[in-house]
Amino acid sequence: MSGHIQRKWLLALSAVSCVLVARAGLAAADEEKAPDKGAKPEHAEAEAGSEHEEEAEEGSEEGGKEAEGQKEHRKHEEVGMLDVDLVLGWGKVPFVVPNGQPNPAAPQVLTFSRSDQTPSNVQSFVFGGGLEVAPHVGVGLRVPVTLATFNPDGAASRSTAGLGNVELEGEYGGQVARGLRLVGTLGLALPVAQGNEIPDVLVNAPNGSFDQAAYDRFSMAKAAAYARGYEDNALFEPNRFGIVPKVGLLWRFHGLSVEPYLKVENLVGTSSSLANGYVGELVGALRVGYWIHKEFELAVRGWFNTGFAGGDEDKVTSAAVEPQVVLRFGPVRPYAGLLLPVAGPPNDNGFIGARIGVAAGF
Repeated sequence: MSGHIQRKWLLALSAVSCVLVARAGLAAADEEKAPDKGAKPEHAEAEAGSEHEEEAEEGSEEGGKEAEGQKEHRKHEEVGMLDVDLVLGWGKVPFVVPNGQPNPAAPQVLTFSRSDQTPSNVQSFVFGGGLEVAPHVGVGLRVPVTLATFNPDGAASRSTAGLGNVELEGEYGGQVARGLRLVGTLGLALPVAQGNEIPDVLVNAPNGSFDQAAYDRFSMAKAAAYARGYEDNALFEPNRFGIVPKVGLLWRFHGLSVEPYLKVENLVGTSSSLANGYVGELVGALRVGYWIHKEFELAVRGWFNTGFAGGDEDKVTSAAVEPQVVLRFGPVRPYAGLLLPVAGPPNDNGFIGARIGVAAGF
């Protein structure tokens, strides 16, 4: 994709992000009537509270309709959710490029080297779902699928696609004060992502001496992690098993919601070819949103990722911000945002991302 087309895409998606939606969540139970009802998927909770409080306020204004409205709300209580989250990103990644043009008469003499500044565009989907299985207890699943195109200087573009690490999640949450919930989550990222890590020093490697498709998929995974601002690296680490404990607070008051969380991504190598057998990352985030109207929310998210174990390239700090908007059509929540890295590898490699997705409760 040419730079001109990329800029047109980015401008269009930036405009869309001002009128579509950003991640909020799915409706929860009426907490005043059932304060200990069970855990819901984490990103569902903030919107659930604001939705309930808005409905309660309307009920007070309408006098006798309050009880009827609360009864109807409980009747249609949502205990699960499904969502599709797409991030489109543009920036530069490590990539294996040919040294010169191929010679049809002697293709075996072509050599390849690593280039850390290869332009790319990437589309990463995360298909997710969550279900309340018992009071306070929920389970979830996330499946990442990625497509990417690379445009090395002086060589033909190459495209690839692949699966990321599938993450299983267990969650326990409970109300600790009026309008405030504490949620603990444990995620296990199964090492099914495709690709092989490109060696830091790969120079003049003969054609056929390495698995080019595996290296391309590693570059694709790196591009997806960059585009998402290094927030969910466990989903995009080939040959690593992720153990991700997480704790979050969910507070809301009328139309305002505040959601901080802190997690540790323990990325354990499953292949001896990796430069570092263990990579550790501490990730903290904060989301603040306000429902201007029952069907429209403005929000902003910010997060950091600090690597505390691994190689020198892993022990860095990244940060990003994401302005968001959210719409609500009953149980359906389309959303969008603009991801803006401000520090660390995603920023150093010139990445920018646009998020579009939809979540639905049932």
